[in-house]
Amino acid sequence: MMNQTLANIAIVLAMASSITFLIPQIVKLVRTRDSEGVSSTWPALGFVINIGWFVYLMSQQLWISVIAPFVTFVSYGVTLWALRRTGRDLSKSSTRGVVGAMALIAVGTAGGWKVLGVVLGVSYGVMLAPSIWTAYRAAIPSGISPFTWWLGLAEALLWGYYGWFHSDRGIITFMVVGVIGSGLMLIRFYTTRSRSTPATGISS
Repeated sequence: MMNQTLANIAIVLAMASSITFLIPQIVKLVRTRDSEGVSSTWPALGFVINIGWFVYLMSQQLWISVIAPFVTFVSYGVTLWALRRTGRDLSKSSTRGVVGAMALIAVGTAGGWKVLGVVLGVSYGVMLAPSIWTAYRAAIPSGISPFTWWLGLAEALLWGYYGWFHSDRGIITFMVVGVIGSGLMLIRFYTTRSRSTPATGISS
């Protein structure tokens, strides 16, 4: 009973983190129009992957958890809009998003729901990779919102507990990838914020 209660608390907090995850980044992009170190491929893939999570969680009848990916894929769409306002060209990122969608459809069709769940967890790493790559290539990733990645770290840990309770490998994989990815983004931000060298305008 206690574990069930903790799992319910974890999923509520996880959904709150998921829903608010992108808000600090969106606000910073809109306020400063500085997208240095922020990848445009990241939200394009995030948009697609969260649609996949929504469908997957529905298939597993984890009803309480389906709200988070629904709101999150909308948030990734808003992030793309905010990046566009900074002058970023989104054509390549949009193409990558379409390719990602086709790949998930193929996996779901060929492997079934359980395989899709694990692939979605791994796909979170694929989604984060452009963010990490862009942040580490920029001299000063000044466009990054660290609060977004603190929320991402909390989100991953909370989803991980929920996934462990339900023995869901897809969600547990998401946790591992999320902790590593968010941690790398935070390390990059805090180890470069004291630099005074102008950034180079690299994007991905």
